Amino acid sequence: MRRLRQFAFFSTIATYILIFIGGLVRVSGAGLGCPDWPTCFGRWIPPTSLDQLPSDIDPSQFNIALAWIEYSNRLCGIIVGLLIATTAVLALMYARHRIKIWFPAVLAGLLTAFQGWQGSVVVSSVLEPVVVTVHTVIALIIVSLLIWVTQQSYYEEHSAIEMPKLPSATVKWMTILWSLSIVQVILGTQVRQAYEVVVHQFPMLHPTQWVGKVGGLNHVHMTIGIVVAVYAWYVGQAILKGSKGITPLLRQSIIGIMVAVGIQIILGLTFIFVGLSPLTQVFHLWVASIIIGLSLVIFTASKRAYQTGSR
Repeated sequence: MRRLRQFAFFSTIATYILIFIGGLVRVSGAGLGCPDWPTCFGRWIPPTSLDQLPSDIDPSQFNIALAWIEYSNRLCGIIVGLLIATTAVLALMYARHRIKIWFPAVLAGLLTAFQGWQGSVVVSSVLEPVVVTVHTVIALIIVSLLIWVTQQSYYEEHSAIEMPKLPSATVKWMTILWSLSIVQVILGTQVRQAYEVVVHQFPMLHPTQWVGKVGGLNHVHMTIGIVVAVYAWYVGQAILKGSKGITPLLRQSIIGIMVAVGIQIILGLTFIFVGLSPLTQVFHLWVASIIIGLSLVIFTASKRAYQTGSR
């Protein structure tokens, strides 16, 4: 069980790194750095010069930096896929009688395989917004499943561990926060796409004017973001005050969420008064994914506490 927990944990960290790299690929414009999939300009190793391009490829499509950025993202995806596949196999080996462990592990493996295929759809669709959004949401579901497997395997390994006493509504609170955060990511990807369209249509405007022209979708995104931030702070304070024997991990996770939503508000204000820079866009998505993960950490612990009667 320990080996399963370790692989699930490493897979979780690797997936978060891949989400960050994927964000860099997106904002750098390298999403179509390789116009085909799974090869790159018809080669398994991207070309390093125009002489290596296939005869049927337009040389104007080739940018060596963007090609290798996208190719590196694919290589990282393969490594993460192997880690998750190993986690799924270990779950079947060591936890085949624990459906709450092996099923999410196998589901994460299947979704990872689907994600690999869906990567080809992202390329062939020329970064169609809906397809990109689905790709992002699936990544967040995968990392959530891995967090669940990591914690459940830990609890299975340390079955006698005493759980803290948490407010009985904690499970519901975290379910709502996780769901709202997913919705925010979906809206955020649509806002980003609308922003790119505005930039293309009005290249002479100031960055802050581009944000203003995104329209009602951006206002909805900002409004829900404020709601999430206020809700996260309220819930965080309620759990910290209403808990007994809270563990360092739970305390750090709660504080982490409260800090993360504060960072999101700061980034949101930066977008309004300065404009969207590529790096801040990457961190905006990545911090959102961290909030989603920490929400699930608290949800899983509160679920365990509820089941063991520690409430």
